[in-house]
Amino acid sequence: MSMSMSIKRARIYSQYTGAPSQVASDVVAALPPGAPLIPTPGRAQMLFESEIFYRVLSGMRDFFEYPFGIQYVQPTETGIRLHLESSASLDRILAALLPVRTPMDHGDDQIYGLYGVRIAARTENGIELQRLGDTVSLKLSGPSRRAFAKAEAAFADQLERNGAEACWRTRENAWNDYEKRWADERQPIVFDETWRKAAWLPSGLLRRLGLLHTVAAPQLVAGHESRLGEWWILELDHFPDTGLRRAELVDALTDAEHGLPLTLRGHRDLWPGEQLGLVLLQAPDRSATLQLRYDRYDYPSLPPEMLAAIRQRISRLTGEKQLPFMPEGKATG
Repeated sequence: MSMSMSIKRARIYSQYTGAPSQVASDVVAALPPGAPLIPTPGRAQMLFESEIFYRVLSGMRDFFEYPFGIQYVQPTETGIRLHLESSASLDRILAALLPVRTPMDHGDDQIYGLYGVRIAARTENGIELQRLGDTVSLKLSGPSRRAFAKAEAAFADQLERNGAEACWRTRENAWNDYEKRWADERQPIVFDETWRKAAWLPSGLLRRLGLLHTVAAPQLVAGHESRLGEWWILELDHFPDTGLRRAELVDALTDAEHGLPLTLRGHRDLWPGEQLGLVLLQAPDRSATLQLRYDRYDYPSLPPEMLAAIRQRISRLTGEKQLPFMPEGKATG
């Protein structure tokens, strides 16, 4: 591969994953000839990543410099790494992902987080999470080894004080009895057939998470799933004085080589010419739908340091295209 082609592919990899240039260059250099920049995972890993994305959307709603506090991702065929921006984002993501048994006042106890997941490895660069009896893998990196140990211990202590159980600490390489029953009874939503058919979308979005700050320009991203995982909604909140870059994000998400099998179905402005509103992307077979919701907010309570960091991130993006005119398009399904 020529030097110019390697540089181009590294830039594309950085765009989709958010990875720094050196990381992107190393990844591209190690790829076999003809290998995709963003590989498609195996079925089990895809389902696992759909759960991870669901938990990230549900549990990472605070303000961070990067959306969800994840600076970049590094997807492979057999796993994915999330590089966290800070100890604060580490605290939140451990609370979102690690399995917890919570007692209920009425009815059966509940399992929150990724059922059956254990910390399989601890290194100077972070930790690796795997599910018992499976080969699926999630690596978390960014903060120091000491920060990981401190965050895990603090979360476990908090659970104990509140009468909950840290399932990932029950027994090493063994199921918690209640957690195993929860899985055997197919309680987790990932067992639903509708979810499983659409799992490629949340997994694919997780693997392309960098687009939310290398192409799009929101100050905050939140979201949720609907219709048993058939619909995924991303809420992109922008400053009052910055561009929305809707067309740029749609182009990247629907790119034939590096994007996802999605088609722009339509868009709707809440007020003509203001661009705020809805954008609808859908798979040709209608197995999954992504709705982008755009709005503008001025959050007065945002800490000055965080405000400055987010502003600086957004300032790196320039220019804004327009979405195509689609008078017959639909933005609500």
